[in-house]
Amino acid sequence: MPRWGAYSLSRINAGEVELWLRSLPLAKASCAKIRNVLSILFKHGIRHEICQRNPIQMVRRSAKRKKIPVVLSPGEVRKLLPVLALRERTLVLLDYGTGLRMSELFALKWSDVDFHRNEISVTRSIVFQVVGPCKTEASQKPIPLDPYLARALPIWRRTTKHQTIIRPAAKKVGITQHFR
Repeated sequence: MPRWGAYSLSRINAGEVELWLRSLPLAKASCAKIRNVLSILFKHGIRHEICQRNPIQMVRRSAKRKKIPVVLSPGEVRKLLPVLALRERTLVLLDYGTGLRMSELFALKWSDVDFHRNEISVTRSIVFQVVGPCKTEASQKPIPLDPYLARALPIWRRTTKHQTIIRPAAKKVGITQHFR
């Protein structure tokens, strides 16, 4: 790690590490993972008698979010759906009914939807225009289709010629930073 390259292990202290972690432009969960890796490295150093102590054990860093995401209640979604056009209604149902991450929603293709089994297979995500694997292994489990979504998707499918489900609609409303 470039930040600590010039330091001897004995000079690294919890306070400086906390300040450094706070300065990183990363989510709290990412900083917590960095903290955990540093702690493992120091434990390894102690085991092999390279260093005497693990200052990272004293580093306070929560992986909790700063803000709790605002989520529509089922009642709010029920009020919203009737006033939306087909495309927007389907997109809301897809987002609300699956709980997928935005990166997974943008990467969905029609071939991922099994209309006979009423489920969606999540096999990829798209982040900053790069298609790759899902964030976690658990993300790749098939997701059952909510009955409303199971009725809405085939109708939406008939109205679009695109292979992807959300990308064309997102581009139409100006959301483009995640994909081309």
